[in-house]
Amino acid sequence: MTQHPAPDATPAESSSADQTDRVILRTAQSETSGPGGPRDVIVVDDATGALIAESLDSMAEYEDARVLSWSSSAARNREIAAQFANAIETGRLVVSDGQDPVPLEEFVAGADAHLALARLPKSLAALDDRARRLARAAAAAGREDLELVAGGRVKHMTRHQNDVLAGLFTEVRASLGLGKSRALRASGPRPDVERATPAEGSATVAVRGQERELPLRAVGGVFGGASADAGSLLLLDALDRALKAGELGESGPGAPASEGPEGFCAVDLGSGNGLLTAYLALALPEARVVASDDDIDAVASTRATADALTGAEDSGASTPTVEVTWDDALSQLPDRSADLVLLNPPFHDGTAIDATLVHGLLDAASRVLRPGGQLWMVHNSHLRYRAELERRVGPARQRARDRRFTVLSAERV
Repeated sequence: MTQHPAPDATPAESSSADQTDRVILRTAQSETSGPGGPRDVIVVDDATGALIAESLDSMAEYEDARVLSWSSSAARNREIAAQFANAIETGRLVVSDGQDPVPLEEFVAGADAHLALARLPKSLAALDDRARRLARAAAAAGREDLELVAGGRVKHMTRHQNDVLAGLFTEVRASLGLGKSRALRASGPRPDVERATPAEGSATVAVRGQERELPLRAVGGVFGGASADAGSLLLLDALDRALKAGELGESGPGAPASEGPEGFCAVDLGSGNGLLTAYLALALPEARVVASDDDIDAVASTRATADALTGAEDSGASTPTVEVTWDDALSQLPDRSADLVLLNPPFHDGTAIDATLVHGLLDAASRVLRPGGQLWMVHNSHLRYRAELERRVGPARQRARDRRFTVLSAERV
């Protein structure tokens, strides 16, 4: 985006830009100094690549200016890295590298930025987390002029978003609408913003038939917050009864011996706040427990829950340990390496139900399961997933069902 003297100038628009991108770019141009200039620009959760592309274009003449792209999704982060490989190679674009997520506050800590462009997250908790980390980073670096321009669809925007930003910035204004999208502009990061900390909660579940209280932690907009969702509780109740009955292998899950070279491996695919992970760590103390999620908030939440669980274990028993990965569809796990996979998958793309979202996760579970291994999943009862599960994994059976949810298990053939 080039700079123009007229305040109502329209920026050059990338062919990939959607309406929300355009209102973000227009607001950044008309109400701030815009992305162009010798200083860095921060881009948060760019859905199309247009915010990054326009920022890179507008800063082309400034040799030392950079765009810092932070994404909450591991898959999206890889897509951005591939799409803008040349800009990364020349140092004009910085993305999270490696397989471990970097919190936003740390990622932008060294940036000399006057502007952050972002999509408004789905939840207020996620908005508070992102804006809080940006405000703290700006205050720590003495960047009192940092401005955040965040856009979204009007039908998903509320006054509460303004209130969240007003608690972290001294001035918050809404832009003019562009079609069905609008942007919020927050400026003047407050100097006394407290750091983001996980919300705390707990859930009581049966572990090998004995009631246990599991600590839960929630970072940002993780699904379910710091509480147990009803679908996961139904899954765990059915799974615990199966474990007690010895239905998951003659040697018993969690025993040191297993058909796999590294012993029994249990996976929480899409770990969220870590409820299923915590259960696996306690129910299968000798197993290798792997938790994986594409969302950075979920990874941080699962790790915080696992840490809280370890701290709560003072009985002298084996200390629960888990591996938590920021990953899409278990790409870091080799084929036929798992004995048990638990799955409480997403069924919404934004606010719309998309029943196909689970297909790739079923394929991922099928790939990593050893022959005879089991996938346990819970889904909304009206979605009818049994045929899809049998086609992609193997013979399935219903384990539990109530008015809202159904629990199925399938054995890998």
